[in-house]
Amino acid sequence: MSLIVGTRRRSLQYWSGRPRGQLRQTGVTALVLLAMAAALPSHGRAGEAGKALLALPFGYLDTSGEASDQKEAHADRLKAMSTRLTDRLQAGGSYRIVPATPGIIACASNDQDCLLGEARKAGADLILTGAVHKTSTLISAIWVGVFDAKDGKRTFFRQISFRGDTNEAWQHATDFVAGQLQEEARQAR
Repeated sequence: MSLIVGTRRRSLQYWSGRPRGQLRQTGVTALVLLAMAAALPSHGRAGEAGKALLALPFGYLDTSGEASDQKEAHADRLKAMSTRLTDRLQAGGSYRIVPATPGIIACASNDQDCLLGEARKAGADLILTGAVHKTSTLISAIWVGVFDAKDGKRTFFRQISFRGDTNEAWQHATDFVAGQLQEEARQAR
């Protein structure tokens, strides 16, 4: 089943470049929809040798209720996470990273069909997207999805919880996600 149908269209749009650090009404719905996608059967594997992977910026949702404003720190960590993840995936040899241009990001936030078309034009076989959800002072979760650029079908999904809101905790979680994606690619060979 494709993630790009009906109300699910909104969830992938959420992950693909909306402003970060803001609590949005659609954010919780999007997280629920992506979590529901995990229950759907996968169509294929996330990676095969040398697959071109379009890496979209991850979203961020903070429902921890902390009094201190950590938007800047979380925006920095999210950017570092994206860079570290794509660097690790590229170094692993299973993926060739296709950068998300501003045009692709703008397209992704407005029109799913446009995103798929632009991803294919950029040479992408797969689209990587996701979000970090901070649920409490010390607990966060990462949702990661990989979708086929031809038809939007989900090929990989993980929900990973991690403890700690430090640079080191985020780096460790990023390395774990990269390892999961690399393992999936190795199994697909």
